[in-house]
Amino acid sequence: MTVRLISSGLLPPHLSAAMDHALMEGLRCGSPPSLHVYRRPPTVSMGYFQPSGPLDRGALSSAGVAVLRRMSGGGTIYNDPGQLIYTLALPEMMVPRDRGEALLWVCGAVAEALRSLGAEAEVKPPNDVLLEGRKVSGNSQIRGGGAVALQGTLIVEKEGGRLGDGVGSLQESLPISMGRAEEALTASFSRLLGEELCQGVFGLRELERAEELLRERYGNEDFIWGR
Repeated sequence: MTVRLISSGLLPPHLSAAMDHALMEGLRCGSPPSLHVYRRPPTVSMGYFQPSGPLDRGALSSAGVAVLRRMSGGGTIYNDPGQLIYTLALPEMMVPRDRGEALLWVCGAVAEALRSLGAEAEVKPPNDVLLEGRKVSGNSQIRGGGAVALQGTLIVEKEGGRLGDGVGSLQESLPISMGRAEEALTASFSRLLGEELCQGVFGLRELERAEELLRERYGNEDFIWGR
């Protein structure tokens, strides 16, 4: 089965969330399985069920930090251009049925990518990857309609001081460029899936659906702040 690789570079935060959702929906309409890799400007990403109350909306706006609510669960995280963000949009038949096993499955691929670069990575259940005891990757998932989206981040470079204690970066262990880290990550996901990744782009129908989702959900203030 062909798996499409879409490398989008730096994306507007809310549009990136809508694009990932469109990829997952597209699987039910004939779109191929996909790996989407990209980066975001400074962004606070809330899990779908996270309450927005603890966030200081005014302070984040003044600091130029966007806020979004993603489609998958998990806690609130901070993204910036020093991180690679990835979404694996796959049919359920390609993913371990057990949710915990699926998270370990994708974490194992991230850890293997780091080891291929010479870093001593380890998986910390249920959904993290560590380097030298510090978190460099967190992962989440959402399932529905026979499709699965596995989403995560890999911190390549720490920008500023917003990531907090216990969080590290790949570049603190190895002098690796963002491009080299992305190559290693995509190669590891290819091995995980047992499929060659073919460079591709979003289809017109996916882009149109992403624009709809941006208006209705991900760029909608009520959706972002309504919990």
